[in-house]
Amino acid sequence: MAMAAAQSRPIQPQSRGPISIVLEIAMGLVFMSLFSIFVGTIIEIAGSYTFWKAEGLGHAQRIVQQDLHYIEQAPRSILVRDTVSFSKRLIERVRFPYERLGILRWYQSSHSTTGVGDLLQGQSSGTRQVRAGVDRASATASRMFAHIAVTSMYVAQDVFLRLAIAVFALPAFALACLVGVVDGMVKRDLRRWQGGRESSFVYHHAKRYTKWALTAGFGFYLTWPFGGINPTWMVLIFTVLVAFTLSVTVASFKKYV
Repeated sequence: MAMAAAQSRPIQPQSRGPISIVLEIAMGLVFMSLFSIFVGTIIEIAGSYTFWKAEGLGHAQRIVQQDLHYIEQAPRSILVRDTVSFSKRLIERVRFPYERLGILRWYQSSHSTTGVGDLLQGQSSGTRQVRAGVDRASATASRMFAHIAVTSMYVAQDVFLRLAIAVFALPAFALACLVGVVDGMVKRDLRRWQGGRESSFVYHHAKRYTKWALTAGFGFYLTWPFGGINPTWMVLIFTVLVAFTLSVTVASFKKYV
Protein backbone atom coordinates (compact mmCIF):
# COMPACT_ATOMS: atom_id res chain seq x y z
CA MET A 1 0.00 0.00 0.00
CA ALA A 2 2.72 2.42 0.96
CA MET A 3 4.62 1.68 -2.24
CA ALA A 4 1.49 2.20 -4.35
CA ALA A 5 0.78 5.50 -2.60
CA ALA A 6 4.37 6.63 -3.14
CA GLN A 7 4.20 5.76 -6.84
CA SER A 8 0.90 7.62 -7.27
CA ARG A 9 2.31 10.85 -5.89
CA PRO A 10 3.09 13.46 -8.54
CA ILE A 11 6.80 14.11 -9.05
CA GLN A 12 7.66 17.62 -7.94
CA PRO A 13 9.99 19.50 -10.31
CA GLN A 14 13.33 20.33 -8.72
CA SER A 15 13.99 24.00 -8.22
CA ARG A 16 17.15 25.45 -9.77
CA GLY A 17 19.49 27.75 -7.93
CA PRO A 18 21.15 30.89 -9.33
CA ILE A 19 24.42 29.06 -10.07
CA SER A 20 22.69 26.41 -12.18
CA ILE A 21 20.74 29.08 -14.04
CA VAL A 22 23.93 31.04 -14.82
CA LEU A 23 25.70 27.87 -15.98
CA GLU A 24 22.72 26.93 -18.13
CA ILE A 25 22.71 30.38 -19.78
CA ALA A 26 26.48 30.25 -20.35
CA MET A 27 26.31 26.78 -21.90
CA GLY A 28 23.38 27.87 -24.03
CA LEU A 29 25.35 30.84 -25.36
CA VAL A 30 28.35 28.65 -26.14
CA PHE A 31 26.19 26.07 -27.91
CA MET A 32 24.32 28.77 -29.84
CA SER A 33 27.59 30.43 -30.93
CA LEU A 34 29.13 27.14 -32.11
CA PHE A 35 25.93 26.13 -33.86
CA SER A 36 25.72 29.55 -35.56
CA ILE A 37 29.32 29.27 -36.77
CA PHE A 38 28.66 25.76 -38.10
CA VAL A 39 25.42 26.67 -39.87
CA GLY A 40 26.82 29.99 -41.12
CA THR A 41 29.87 28.25 -42.60
CA ILE A 42 27.67 25.76 -44.44
CA ILE A 43 25.47 28.56 -45.81
CA GLU A 44 28.50 30.61 -46.87
CA ILE A 45 30.10 27.68 -48.68
CA ALA A 46 26.83 26.77 -50.42
CA GLY A 47 26.28 30.41 -51.34
CA SER A 48 29.79 30.76 -52.78
CA TYR A 49 28.80 28.17 -55.39
CA THR A 50 25.26 29.51 -56.01
CA PHE A 51 24.00 32.89 -54.83
CA TRP A 52 27.27 34.89 -54.63
CA LYS A 53 29.47 32.78 -56.88
CA ALA A 54 31.17 35.86 -58.32
CA GLU A 55 32.14 37.14 -54.86
CA GLY A 56 33.34 33.86 -53.38
CA LEU A 57 35.21 34.44 -50.15
CA GLY A 58 34.77 38.20 -50.56
CA HIS A 59 31.12 37.86 -49.53
CA ALA A 60 32.05 36.71 -46.02
CA GLN A 61 34.63 39.51 -45.78
CA ARG A 62 32.02 42.05 -46.89
CA ILE A 63 29.55 40.91 -44.21
CA VAL A 64 32.22 41.39 -41.51
CA GLN A 65 33.04 44.88 -42.78
CA GLN A 66 29.34 45.72 -42.97
CA ASP A 67 28.78 44.80 -39.33
CA LEU A 68 31.86 46.82 -38.37
CA HIS A 69 30.34 49.79 -40.21
CA TYR A 70 27.11 49.40 -38.23
CA ILE A 71 29.12 49.36 -35.00
CA GLU A 72 30.96 52.53 -36.06
CA GLN A 73 27.59 54.30 -36.20
CA ALA A 74 27.23 53.72 -32.43
CA PRO A 75 30.80 54.22 -31.14
CA ARG A 76 29.83 54.18 -27.45
CA SER A 77 27.84 51.99 -25.13
CA ILE A 78 27.03 52.05 -21.43
CA LEU A 79 29.00 48.83 -20.94
CA VAL A 80 31.86 49.49 -23.41
CA ARG A 81 33.40 52.92 -23.80
CA ASP A 82 34.84 52.40 -27.31
CA THR A 83 32.81 49.83 -29.22
CA VAL A 84 34.85 50.15 -32.43
CA SER A 85 38.22 49.36 -30.80
CA PHE A 86 36.62 46.55 -28.81
CA SER A 87 35.16 45.02 -31.98
CA LYS A 88 38.43 45.26 -33.91
CA ARG A 89 40.33 43.60 -31.06
CA LEU A 90 37.70 40.87 -31.02
CA ILE A 91 38.22 40.26 -34.75
CA GLU A 92 41.98 40.03 -34.28
CA ARG A 93 41.58 37.50 -31.47
CA VAL A 94 39.38 35.32 -33.67
CA ARG A 95 41.97 35.61 -36.48
CA PHE A 96 44.93 34.78 -34.21
CA PRO A 97 44.50 30.96 -33.96
CA TYR A 98 44.07 30.71 -37.73
CA GLU A 99 47.35 32.56 -38.23
CA ARG A 100 49.10 30.55 -35.53
CA LEU A 101 48.00 27.24 -37.03
CA GLY A 102 49.12 28.34 -40.51
CA ILE A 103 45.64 28.13 -42.05
CA LEU A 104 45.96 31.51 -43.78
CA ARG A 105 49.35 30.55 -45.25
CA TRP A 106 47.84 27.25 -46.37
CA TYR A 107 45.03 29.14 -48.14
CA GLN A 108 47.49 31.45 -49.92
CA SER A 109 49.76 28.61 -51.02
CA SER A 110 46.87 26.43 -52.19
CA HIS A 111 45.49 29.28 -54.32
CA SER A 112 48.84 30.20 -55.84
CA THR A 113 49.28 29.78 -59.60
CA THR A 114 52.46 27.68 -59.35
CA GLY A 115 52.31 24.75 -61.76
CA VAL A 116 53.67 21.24 -61.40
CA GLY A 117 55.21 20.99 -64.85
CA ASP A 118 58.77 21.31 -63.57
CA LEU A 119 58.29 18.40 -61.19
CA LEU A 120 57.17 16.11 -64.02
CA GLN A 121 60.11 16.66 -66.35
CA GLY A 122 62.25 13.61 -67.03
CA GLN A 123 59.41 11.16 -66.44
CA SER A 124 57.63 8.99 -68.98
CA SER A 125 54.40 10.18 -70.57
CA GLY A 126 52.24 7.64 -68.73
CA THR A 127 53.85 8.46 -65.40
CA ARG A 128 53.48 12.17 -66.08
CA GLN A 129 49.76 11.78 -66.81
CA VAL A 130 49.12 9.76 -63.65
CA ARG A 131 51.20 12.12 -61.55
CA ALA A 132 49.51 15.18 -63.07
CA GLY A 133 46.07 13.73 -62.28
CA VAL A 134 47.01 12.98 -58.70
CA ASP A 135 48.55 16.46 -58.28
CA ARG A 136 45.47 18.16 -59.72
CA ALA A 137 43.15 16.19 -57.42
CA SER A 138 45.37 16.96 -54.43
CA ALA A 139 45.52 20.66 -55.32
CA THR A 140 41.73 20.81 -55.77
CA ALA A 141 41.12 19.14 -52.39
CA SER A 142 43.65 21.44 -50.73
CA ARG A 143 41.98 24.54 -52.18
CA MET A 144 38.54 23.31 -51.13
CA PHE A 145 39.49 22.55 -47.52
CA ALA A 146 41.51 25.77 -47.22
CA HIS A 147 38.51 27.71 -48.53
CA ILE A 148 36.26 26.06 -45.94
CA ALA A 149 38.70 26.82 -43.12
CA VAL A 150 39.11 30.50 -44.03
CA THR A 151 35.37 30.86 -44.56
CA SER A 152 34.80 29.54 -41.04
CA MET A 153 37.17 32.24 -39.77
CA TYR A 154 35.16 35.06 -41.33
CA VAL A 155 31.90 33.50 -40.18
CA ALA A 156 33.29 33.22 -36.62
CA GLN A 157 34.37 36.87 -36.76
CA ASP A 158 30.89 37.91 -37.82
CA VAL A 159 29.21 35.78 -35.13
CA PHE A 160 31.40 37.28 -32.42
CA LEU A 161 30.73 40.77 -33.76
CA ARG A 162 27.01 40.16 -33.47
CA LEU A 163 27.48 38.76 -29.98
CA ALA A 164 29.34 41.97 -29.14
CA ILE A 165 26.41 43.97 -30.53
CA ALA A 166 24.12 41.99 -28.21
CA VAL A 167 26.39 42.87 -25.27
CA PHE A 168 26.26 46.55 -26.26
CA ALA A 169 22.45 46.34 -26.32
CA LEU A 170 22.07 44.63 -22.91
CA PRO A 171 21.01 47.90 -21.18
CA ALA A 172 18.19 48.26 -23.71
CA PHE A 173 17.03 44.68 -23.05
CA ALA A 174 17.24 45.24 -19.28
CA LEU A 175 15.14 48.39 -19.60
CA ALA A 176 12.63 46.53 -21.79
CA CYS A 177 12.37 43.76 -19.18
CA LEU A 178 11.83 46.32 -16.42
CA VAL A 179 9.13 48.12 -18.40
CA GLY A 180 7.41 44.83 -19.24
CA VAL A 181 7.44 43.61 -15.62
CA VAL A 182 6.16 46.94 -14.21
CA ASP A 183 3.43 47.19 -16.84
CA GLY A 184 2.41 43.57 -16.22
CA MET A 185 2.28 44.05 -12.45
CA VAL A 186 0.02 47.07 -12.84
CA LYS A 187 -2.32 45.10 -15.11
CA ARG A 188 -2.28 42.16 -12.68
CA ASP A 189 -3.23 44.38 -9.74
CA LEU A 190 -6.04 45.96 -11.76
CA ARG A 191 -7.31 42.49 -12.70
CA ARG A 192 -7.12 41.29 -9.10
CA TRP A 193 -8.99 44.25 -7.61
CA GLN A 194 -11.59 44.27 -10.39
CA GLY A 195 -12.32 40.55 -10.08
CA GLY A 196 -10.86 39.55 -13.45
CA ARG A 197 -10.65 35.94 -14.59
CA GLU A 198 -7.61 33.68 -14.38
CA SER A 199 -6.11 32.32 -17.62
CA SER A 200 -3.30 29.82 -17.30
CA PHE A 201 -3.47 29.30 -21.07
CA VAL A 202 -2.40 32.89 -21.77
CA TYR A 203 0.25 32.78 -19.04
CA HIS A 204 2.01 29.65 -20.28
CA HIS A 205 1.93 30.71 -23.94
CA ALA A 206 3.24 34.19 -23.13
CA LYS A 207 6.01 32.63 -21.03
CA ARG A 208 6.98 30.41 -23.96
CA TYR A 209 7.03 33.34 -26.40
CA THR A 210 9.22 35.35 -24.01
CA LYS A 211 11.87 32.61 -24.20
CA TRP A 212 11.49 32.53 -27.98
CA ALA A 213 12.02 36.28 -28.27
CA LEU A 214 15.19 36.02 -26.17
CA THR A 215 16.70 32.91 -27.82
CA ALA A 216 15.30 31.88 -31.20
CA GLY A 217 15.21 35.37 -32.67
CA PHE A 218 18.74 36.08 -31.50
CA GLY A 219 19.99 32.77 -32.92
CA PHE A 220 18.37 33.65 -36.25
CA TYR A 221 20.22 36.97 -36.26
CA LEU A 222 23.55 35.23 -35.56
CA THR A 223 23.21 32.85 -38.51
CA TRP A 224 21.69 35.31 -41.04
CA PRO A 225 24.18 35.15 -43.96
CA PHE A 226 22.94 37.78 -46.40
CA GLY A 227 23.78 40.92 -44.44
CA GLY A 228 21.82 44.13 -44.80
CA ILE A 229 20.28 43.89 -41.31
CA ASN A 230 20.93 46.99 -39.28
CA PRO A 231 21.33 45.82 -35.66
CA THR A 232 19.52 48.93 -34.48
CA TRP A 233 16.29 47.59 -35.95
CA MET A 234 16.97 44.13 -34.55
CA VAL A 235 17.47 45.53 -31.06
CA LEU A 236 14.32 47.65 -31.37
CA ILE A 237 12.15 44.76 -32.61
CA PHE A 238 13.27 42.26 -30.01
CA THR A 239 13.22 44.68 -27.07
CA VAL A 240 9.60 45.51 -27.97
CA LEU A 241 8.78 41.78 -28.24
CA VAL A 242 10.44 41.02 -24.92
CA ALA A 243 8.67 43.91 -23.18
CA PHE A 244 5.30 42.90 -24.62
CA THR A 245 5.56 39.18 -23.82
CA LEU A 246 6.87 39.89 -20.31
CA SER A 247 3.99 42.28 -19.72
CA VAL A 248 1.45 39.67 -20.81
CA THR A 249 3.20 36.95 -18.76
CA VAL A 250 3.22 38.97 -15.53
CA ALA A 251 -0.29 40.33 -16.10
CA SER A 252 -1.74 36.83 -16.58
CA PHE A 253 0.06 35.36 -13.55
CA LYS A 254 -2.35 34.04 -10.89
CA LYS A 255 -3.88 36.75 -8.75
CA TYR A 256 -3.17 35.13 -5.40
CA VAL A 257 0.10 33.35 -4.65
